[in-house]
Amino acid sequence: MSTKTENIRFINRDLSWLDFNARVLEEAQDPAIPLLERVKFLAISVNNLDEFAMVRMPILYDLRNDTETMPCGHNGEQQYITARKRLGKQLCNIYTCWNEEIQPALAQSDIGFEIISPADWDENDLESLASYFRSSVEPTLTPLAVDPTRPFPLIANLAICLAVGVQSIEGGPVERALVVVPKISRLIALQGGHKRMALLEDVIEHFAVKLFPGHKIVSSALFRVTRDASIDFEDEGAGDFLHDLEEELRNRGRGHSTRVEALDRGCEDLIQWIGESLDMHSADITRVSGPLDLSLLFGVGSVLKRSDLEFPTFSPRRSRKLEGCPFAAIRAQEHLLHHPYDSFDPIVELVQKAANDPDVLAIKQTLYRVSGDSPLVHALVKAAHNGKQVTVLVELKARFDEEANIRWARRLEESGAHVVYGLVGLKVHAKLLMIIRRDEDGLRRYIHLGTGNYNDKTAKMYTDISFLTCNESIGRDVAALFNILTGYSQPPDWNYLEVAPTTMRNRFVEWIRFEAEQAEQGEPAHIVAKFNSLVDPAIVEELYAASQAGVKIELIVRGMCILRAGVPGLSENISLRSVIGRYLEHSRIFYFYHGGHPIHAIASADWMTRNLDRRIEHLVVIANPLITNQLDNILRTFLSDRQRSRLLGPDDRYTRLRSPGEESLDCQAFAATSPKNQAKKADEWWGHGGNDPLAPART
Repeated sequence: MSTKTENIRFINRDLSWLDFNARVLEEAQDPAIPLLERVKFLAISVNNLDEFAMVRMPILYDLRNDTETMPCGHNGEQQYITARKRLGKQLCNIYTCWNEEIQPALAQSDIGFEIISPADWDENDLESLASYFRSSVEPTLTPLAVDPTRPFPLIANLAICLAVGVQSIEGGPVERALVVVPKISRLIALQGGHKRMALLEDVIEHFAVKLFPGHKIVSSALFRVTRDASIDFEDEGAGDFLHDLEEELRNRGRGHSTRVEALDRGCEDLIQWIGESLDMHSADITRVSGPLDLSLLFGVGSVLKRSDLEFPTFSPRRSRKLEGCPFAAIRAQEHLLHHPYDSFDPIVELVQKAANDPDVLAIKQTLYRVSGDSPLVHALVKAAHNGKQVTVLVELKARFDEEANIRWARRLEESGAHVVYGLVGLKVHAKLLMIIRRDEDGLRRYIHLGTGNYNDKTAKMYTDISFLTCNESIGRDVAALFNILTGYSQPPDWNYLEVAPTTMRNRFVEWIRFEAEQAEQGEPAHIVAKFNSLVDPAIVEELYAASQAGVKIELIVRGMCILRAGVPGLSENISLRSVIGRYLEHSRIFYFYHGGHPIHAIASADWMTRNLDRRIEHLVVIANPLITNQLDNILRTFLSDRQRSRLLGPDDRYTRLRSPGEESLDCQAFAATSPKNQAKKADEWWGHGGNDPLAPART
């Protein structure tokens, strides 16, 4: 490793983000994964790059003139150029995977799915496509001439467009025009026994001459534009917040172009003209050798419907103890659910039953991202109609979910619920539900605290933790937090909660430093933390100091990470793994050995500056031994995994732990088994020989 690399304390966050997407792409490249699942991973990697181009590239573009060297070793221009190159290279890798691996595998399998290029359409194909074009496509198209009186139009964000050079059949100059591909199904079935498909944009390109009577098409190019989709919204508390946000949303997708993707078979002169018209640098134009926007592959699974080419069907476990009356069950004991292995339905049913329970007086909840037809929101609406006092904090600024959240907020207001639109200057990311019920022995607060969103759809795809309790001290904490969110209230001295941006950061620092002090005194010291992203420099510096003191630190970080792990003299006692698999790892779990009296906590926050300083987040310390034992076993499972994990090395590269033919633990498959089988397997993996992954280090 070079001296320059050794002196760098942080990995560049944006390059780390792209490295995460490269790990997603590796799943699409893995022949051991069922074919249709590989197709989904490929589509996910495309969506991820779209988001990066829409959200991060505009920020990096604005930093180009920043000459100060950042802790990651780059200045603004270097960071922008490096990210742009990495983005283009990764897109090329995606198309290599599609063209050389996945598309041939789909075509050669017995399902015979294949996207047929125009050069391979036979006479029957041309006849059927001509008819389809006349009846279903041509009426939706509008040719847009571009000349001195008709300027280059605004191409919507992520829209696919056809550029053409047209010439009168009588001769004369070549003129230019555009045709925007409509938002209808891009996969068109062709005749034949197999799943032979044509692409909508190919059909439009082939028959586009019909849109220009008296002219011929002499050149063409298919392209897609990505634009800055961030919202430049001044949240200063003045004016009508909802109206101002709606106005800003109407302008989303009209920002500066950040990327152009063009099919490599397109006319070079037209592609150059497109770039110039969009004020794009030539380096921001990427030629691709396959269908534009491969996220269309999300629809392949529904077309093929082949369970043998997908992950085995999995049915989430239902908690028998929570069936019947959930309030009695929560009074009897606290509950921890590990989604999606444990069904999310009990959380939905808890709100639904509260809506109809005559003894329930009030429901308070935060909503950040919910599904399109959310049963939770329907239950809250019903509760309001039934006369319950319903208070909902809807975070309108949840990126790319703003419009849905506005729609739900209005629906809740119409039902009579009291709706709060977040706080000035802060996003509300905490996952809180409180139900106030009149029990026989008095009023009681029933609490749900989670690490994920109240979204019944993503709860089947994301791993998250739900904690259900009616502990009086926790209830007081949650009630106090709701009072802060809805009114004017000073933060109290919390019992079990820590809240960002006031106390959470300081508490994490306190816990990390305590482990360092223990290690310096020769006592056992251990930190285990699982979350999504680690990009807060101050927390990383605390971890470096703890590592140098001798603390054993094991991090499970799915996505972005600026920490450099295993570097001698800096972080040799820190190991960091990323888990990519069937489910998106979203849970946030924290463990500190704390002198033999372990601290266990779950949180809504990652170790990111925005979470700790610019959002309302919650962390809850869990003391119930039954629940902490569950959390311990979840962490043990991840620390023992060698199938889904990739380890970050001192060279800043992630390496798979799995060896070919090795029988080893798959953390997600293990979590999906029954508790009885888990207990049996746990003995095999860490129950013997003193190999407990949660055993602390001794200095």
